[in-house]
Amino acid sequence: MSIERVSLELPTDSAPQDVEAQAVAQLRSQGIHTWSDLSLQTILTTDEPGVNRYTFTYWIDDDHRH
Repeated sequence: MSIERVSLELPTDSAPQDVEAQAVAQLRSQGIHTWSDLSLQTILTTDEPGVNRYTFTYWIDDDHRH
């Protein structure tokens, strides 16, 4: 198992459940379908007004990549 991360830039007023749903969609679009402990780690402002960078970590079994 290894810990990985995914970052998304989304509107600052995004609801927490929507942010998590976007993270899940991003993982699936990358071919990652099995993970555990998806956790929001940081929310950072960006240079673009109204946009934050949300960074999640998750655990993945190396055998479940793509």
